[in-house]
Amino acid sequence: MLTRVTGVGRYNAAGYRFAEEGARPGLLVQVVEKNDAPPMVQMAFEVDGSQSGNVDFTTGTRFTFMDVAGFRSEWRTDLLLGNTYGIQTELYRPFQAESRWFFAPHADASDTTFQIYAKTDPLADYRIYRINIGGDLGLSFGRFSELRVGYQVGSLNTKLRLGTSQIPSVEGRVGQSRLHYLLDHTDDPVIPRRGFSAETNFRWFDQSPGAVGGFPSMDLKLGYFQPIARPASIFVESEGGSTFGSTNTGIPQFFLGGPVRLGAYGQNEFHGNQYYLFRGGFLHDLLTLPPFVGKKVYAVGAYEFGKMYGVTNRSAFPNDVAAGFLAETVVGPFFIGGSVGDSGHRQWFFQLGRVF
Repeated sequence: MLTRVTGVGRYNAAGYRFAEEGARPGLLVQVVEKNDAPPMVQMAFEVDGSQSGNVDFTTGTRFTFMDVAGFRSEWRTDLLLGNTYGIQTELYRPFQAESRWFFAPHADASDTTFQIYAKTDPLADYRIYRINIGGDLGLSFGRFSELRVGYQVGSLNTKLRLGTSQIPSVEGRVGQSRLHYLLDHTDDPVIPRRGFSAETNFRWFDQSPGAVGGFPSMDLKLGYFQPIARPASIFVESEGGSTFGSTNTGIPQFFLGGPVRLGAYGQNEFHGNQYYLFRGGFLHDLLTLPPFVGKKVYAVGAYEFGKMYGVTNRSAFPNDVAAGFLAETVVGPFFIGGSVGDSGHRQWFFQLGRVF
C-alpha cells in the first residue's frame, strides 16, 4: 500500500514504525511530501501520423493543486497547444474528508482541427469550436471505479475550411445530461499487460445545433489484457455506440478510421449514429531501453473489424490486420507500423501518445 502513494502524486517517501497509544500497540505511518510539489506540473505530447502526409502535433500541460477546497480536494487544469488549442479545468471536492461522495464543477474551451479522409485522400478539413460549463455529482467505489451524473451547457461550432462538406456545418447551443461509469483494473495506465477495464457514457441532449429535438446517445468500451507467457500477452478490446434510432442529430455522433480504430482506413472515414468495433492482438517484449530513454520496446500485432451503420462504400466488411513496434519512452508511448485492410485500404502510420 505504501508503494502506491510514493513517487506519484504529492508524497516522496513513506515509512512506518511500531508505536503504542496508551496500552494498545500499533503502527505509526509517516509520509514525506515532495519539495517541488504540490502544485504538480505534468507535460504530455501527442504526435498523430495517422496520415503520413499530414502530421499533427499537440503539447499539453496539466497543473494540479491539492487541498485548495478542503482535504482530498484537487483542482486540475489542462492546457493544450497545437492541433488542438484548449483549456479544461475541474475541481474535485469530496463532501467530507473521508466521504466517497463528491462533486466536480468543470469548464472547457477548445479549437480543434478535424479532418476526414477516404483512404489516403483528404476530403474535408474542419475547425470545431467548443465551450462548455457544468458539474457532476459522483460516487467513488474505491481506487478502481467511479460513477458520475451531471449536466453541462455550452456551444458548438463546426466550420468547413477546405474540401467538400462531409458533415453539416452547425452553430448553436448544446445542453446535455450525462451518466458516466468508469472501471479500471489494469496493471498500467499506459501499456497494460494484465487486467480489465470498462467505460460507458449515457447522454441525453436536450438541445444540439442542427438537431430537430432531443435525443439519447450511449457509448461503451471494454478491454481485457492477459499474459500468456513471460514475454508476451494478448488483449481484446471492443466498443460501440448508438443514438437508439435517432438520426436527426445535427452532426454524426461517432467516427471510425485511423490507428486503433480501423487503422488501414482514412482518418474519420466512417461517420454515423451507430457503430461497433472489435480489436484483438498481442504484445511481445523485444528489448529493454536505457533508463534515460524509456522502459521497453514491444512487437505488436492486431486484427480489427467494425461497422458504421448507415454508411455505404466499397468495403462491405471493414477489417484490417495491423503490425508494428511500440516503445515506452520517457515522453510517452511511441508506435510505428502499418495496416492492410479490405477493398484496397492500406496505411503506414506512427503515433506518440495514448495507444490503448
